[in-house]
Amino acid sequence: MKLNNLEYALVNNALRAASQRWIETPRLIGPRGSLAGKRVLEIGCGRGVGMEILLSLDADHVTGFDLDPRMVALAAQRLTKYGDHARVFVGDAEAIDAPDASFDAVVDYGVIHHIPGWQQALKEIARVLKPGGTFYFEDLLKGLISTWPAPVFFDHPQAAQFYGGEFRSELETTGLRVQKWRQLGECAIAGRASTASA
Repeated sequence: MKLNNLEYALVNNALRAASQRWIETPRLIGPRGSLAGKRVLEIGCGRGVGMEILLSLDADHVTGFDLDPRMVALAAQRLTKYGDHARVFVGDAEAIDAPDASFDAVVDYGVIHHIPGWQQALKEIARVLKPGGTFYFEDLLKGLISTWPAPVFFDHPQAAQFYGGEFRSELETTGLRVQKWRQLGECAIAGRASTASA
C-alpha cells in the first residue's frame, strides 16, 4: 500500500533519516563493514535513505523497490552517485522481481505491516535470499497499529495486521530461522533470521 500524506511526512524527514542511520541500523545490522561485499535488497525503499545507509556498510550492491513511483524517482535521484552499485525500481513485496537466491541479505525498515499479503511477502523474501542469507527486520505490531488513534490517522490494512508471535511463526514456516529477536510488548519487533546454509 502507498503511504497517506501524514505517513509520507513522518518517514520523509531528517529526524527519521538520522534515527535510521545512527540508531536503528547499528542495532539491527551493525557497524561499517557489516555488509562488506554483499548483495542486499531493501523492501519498500522509499526515497533511498536506507539504501544509502546499507551502501555505507560496504555492501557491494544494493537493490531497492517501492510501490510508489514518486518514492522510486526520489531514490533514483539520491542514488545516482553510486552508479552500478545501486538499483531501484517500482515493485511489490508480494511478487519480488528477482530470481531465486539473488541476495545475501534483505532488509525491512518497518514496511511489512503495510503489506496486505505480508505472509506472501515473507515467502518471497525467503525465496530471494541465498542459502545462509540473512533477513534483517524491524516492524510495528498490531498492538500499536490497530489501537486508537492509529487507525484514524494511518491507512494500514487492519485485517492484515499481526502480533509478534504470528510474525515469528510465519518466519519459521517460510524456512527463515530466527537468530535474534527483540520485542516491545505488542508494539514493535526487531531482529534477524537466516535461511539454511547450502
